[in-house]
Amino acid sequence: AQRRCIHTHKMRHLYLASVLYVFIFLLERTSAAYLRFARRPPRLSLRDDNGIFSSPSSSCQNEGTKTHDGCDDPMYTKEMNGDESDRFDMFELARSWTPGFCASFDSSSLGKGKKKTECQKAYLKNELTVHGLWPSYSEPLSDPAVVLRSIKDKKKCYWPQNCRIPPGYPRNESFRYDEKALPKGEEFERLAPAWYYDGLAEHEWEKHGTCAMWPAKDDATSIGSTGKNVVNPLTQKDFYAGMFHLAKDLGTPEKLSRSAGKKVSLDELKSAFSEISPNLAAFGCDSRCNFVQVVQCFRRPSSSALVSRSSTRNSSSSDSDFIGHPMDCPCVGVRDSRYDNSCESHCADGVYIVDAAAP
Repeated sequence: AQRRCIHTHKMRHLYLASVLYVFIFLLERTSAAYLRFARRPPRLSLRDDNGIFSSPSSSCQNEGTKTHDGCDDPMYTKEMNGDESDRFDMFELARSWTPGFCASFDSSSLGKGKKKTECQKAYLKNELTVHGLWPSYSEPLSDPAVVLRSIKDKKKCYWPQNCRIPPGYPRNESFRYDEKALPKGEEFERLAPAWYYDGLAEHEWEKHGTCAMWPAKDDATSIGSTGKNVVNPLTQKDFYAGMFHLAKDLGTPEKLSRSAGKKVSLDELKSAFSEISPNLAAFGCDSRCNFVQVVQCFRRPSSSALVSRSSTRNSSSSDSDFIGHPMDCPCVGVRDSRYDNSCESHCADGVYIVDAAAP
């Protein structure tokens, strides 16, 4: 009887051990599946069943009412896991209507009664000037490993910012802000006075330009004469050249310049920009409905679609090739943004185009 009792006791322990082993095995499998899923986070769907990007509808709920945030160095976070699924896929070109900007929130002041140089009469013109070129996501990220680095928005990441040096960046090129990399000449100073006179260039490079250096997912698909994969990395100088080339090509709509000093409807403002691009943009206004900024969006091409900047410079390629083609700015992240598209949310009665010549 005592032996039977001992045998039963051992069998019970073996059974419990087997159940525990199965439980641990299933837990490990479930955890692995979750981690694989987390590497490719769910996104707000702007793609069809075949994974092809489609332009967002012209209709957009909550336009100009949402507050969004970026996340620090998300691509390096993914790179550590051997995952390139979250490389950015869109650029936003933000340009200021400088007279409106300088009339807003005392933004023209540097303190102690001193005006920013771009807001001084000698530099103020009825033209759009460059604020920045911003890498962005057409669909916000939802990866916990990435968005927990964000300060304000713990659920989604709308753009990458403050990125560290990417793999493959040329060793002989500076990754720190380098004023010497900016193109020189009066033409460029006029396109971006705040960059050259008021220190905006360093801020824009560190926050946004550093992230633009990260290559697209298929960055090594070109085959060189050696038969090896070739990467054509972007540099700080390339970034500036492309941004200025695009800003110059787009220019300032004539209708906008002719409207200086007048109040126009929001539809009239949009119509003015349809002269240079039919795609949906975002329009920023201050609390008094002074027009301040326009944001236009561009679909980033894959690296394989680019012509090597080092080997072929011809009439069919340009400095701004890496920025891509115009696209409708997505509703989520841009057109619903209070910062990017505030004219939509509180300027239904019209938008004032401040005149540079106004006192």
